[in-house]
Amino acid sequence: MDELKNINGRLNIFELNPAKMFLPELQIEKLIFQPQLDFNALELKLDLVKHLNKDGDFTNINWLNTPGPIYTTFTDNCGTGQVEAIDNVSGDEDYHEVIFKQPFNEKELDETLSAALCDPFGSYYFDGNLNWNADSVLNWWNRSEERASYIMARYKDELELPEQPHISHWKIGDKVFAGQLFGPPRPMPENYKTWLDFYQFGLKQYLEWYIQKLQNLQISLPIFKYDWKYKLELDKLYKLNFPKKV
Repeated sequence: MDELKNINGRLNIFELNPAKMFLPELQIEKLIFQPQLDFNALELKLDLVKHLNKDGDFTNINWLNTPGPIYTTFTDNCGTGQVEAIDNVSGDEDYHEVIFKQPFNEKELDETLSAALCDPFGSYYFDGNLNWNADSVLNWWNRSEERASYIMARYKDELELPEQPHISHWKIGDKVFAGQLFGPPRPMPENYKTWLDFYQFGLKQYLEWYIQKLQNLQISLPIFKYDWKYKLELDKLYKLNFPKKV
């Protein structure tokens, strides 16, 4: 079993078995993949859920969010979401948070809800199932190459960060202060690697399942053709420079 690799102590199912994609477990499907998310049922799991945003703001959705029930608009950028839900939440170039993979199991759901609760702007929303449809998912899918290149650049950026990143300096009077004002407290290349692994091995199957769930339509999305060679190079750098995370 030594050859089975872990990311941040978690089994990387995409490297382990690229041919198999774990779709949402049945209990999660019933809980959040219904047309209208049942907040009362969620509150039975986690009392703090009552503080989540129950409205919607789909017109301002961040373009990087993967279609599904949960999405973000303009969140805080302190990096808390990536720390709380590393397998589901990531950040754009300014570390505003996005849902790159919807929760597929109870642990991921709990972590994603925790990320939402940490956002002081209340910019996590839960009405995605009322807004996505087959046409909009297809339009989103057709921009996958653009997003993959964007995520690849973010992966590279994280690999090049110092051990203590995002340190800012500011002056008040004669005193100079230093501290972290944005982003996670450490580089998180494994977060972006997991995002790209999902794109490479699991996204298509998930979206086809999601369309069928939304509209009872069996649709085969066009093959996502992308040159993943550069990712292999970045993966080698990741394993070399972050051995404790592999």
